[in-house]
Amino acid sequence: MTTELPRAADVVVVGGGVHGASVAYHLAQRGARRVVLIERKFLASGPTGRSSALVRRFYALDFLTRTANASATTFQHWAERIGGDPGFRQVGVLWLVDADRADNLRRNVQRARGLGVNVATQSPAEVRTLVPAMAVDDVALGAYEPESGYADAAMTTNAFATRARDLGATVAQYVTVEQILTGGGRVTGVRTSAGEIHAPAVVVCAGLWAGRLLGPLGIQVPVAPTRHQMCFFRRPPDFQTHPAVLDRPHMTYMRPETGNLTIHGFFAYDEVVDPDHYNEGADPAEVLKNAELIATRFPAMEHGLAMGGYSGVYDNTPDHEPVLGPIAEHPGLFVDFGWSGHGFKHAPAVGDLLAQVVLEGQAPGWDLAPFRWSRFRDNALLPRASAADPPH
Repeated sequence: MTTELPRAADVVVVGGGVHGASVAYHLAQRGARRVVLIERKFLASGPTGRSSALVRRFYALDFLTRTANASATTFQHWAERIGGDPGFRQVGVLWLVDADRADNLRRNVQRARGLGVNVATQSPAEVRTLVPAMAVDDVALGAYEPESGYADAAMTTNAFATRARDLGATVAQYVTVEQILTGGGRVTGVRTSAGEIHAPAVVVCAGLWAGRLLGPLGIQVPVAPTRHQMCFFRRPPDFQTHPAVLDRPHMTYMRPETGNLTIHGFFAYDEVVDPDHYNEGADPAEVLKNAELIATRFPAMEHGLAMGGYSGVYDNTPDHEPVLGPIAEHPGLFVDFGWSGHGFKHAPAVGDLLAQVVLEGQAPGWDLAPFRWSRFRDNALLPRASAADPPH
């Protein structure tokens, strides 16, 4: 279906991943009359659609703990808060660490609890009680979030976009934004493959492709398109399910999937690729490595079945944290990208606070200054406090 583009808008949102859809919904929900969301392919066709879509609640940085916790609560109550179905499954999220990281996890849990997160530390014996199928010989401490889990990335994105449409927003797919227009010292709109749209505000949520729009304006953000791989394993019939697991000793994560499957992958990868042309499958050697580790953590998986896998691309920044908020050099320009693999779960809260910044100039109680783009230019990177966190 072809959507006719308006020639004028109050806000144009570029990028139809989960963050762009969330921003568009929250702008419309907060009263913006003419919101246009533009996606160059179809909604969630980029990294969003290849996200593991974990929904968890705490990080080493307080800002991210607050946005993750608020977003997870939205996922829990999606039908009444947003409408539609994001495919959320409350299976719980379990952290595992070895002795070297136990004190760090204990501190982070205590800090998160102070911010209202429902999480508690678990001894190895308690972990084994919670998940009897798990081997815990190398685990010194766990942390369990009973209200967390995972969602469906495409369903979440489409739920936001559907509600945005219901509230009067225009959602245009298969339209490419070619240039951000400026004049008189500020943003004036965008030029697209279907014509120009005049607007006093533009929000760039284009992820890996944000630099193509921002570079001509002098906004240089180094983003490494990094391929990550996820493998599928079918659990044996006597191994029904398990929580999502963030396995620091193995540097892996996993979560259950429908069809008695488990998705399993590593925290970090370093293969930089062309995001428009890369191997979207999983390498055979990668499947083998994942199979060995999942069977070590869950001995029952020795009788499981490898089912291949797929790859996506992270928009990794040098400090692995996003670029958020207004671009001071170009009034009317706002950005939300560079999440480095951990963006999905923050989208509900971040979309709302960014909508407030666009419409009102600020989001009370939130400080976006640490996430300004110029930190890369000024060598003022965020401390790698969250480096202990996996990117999921």
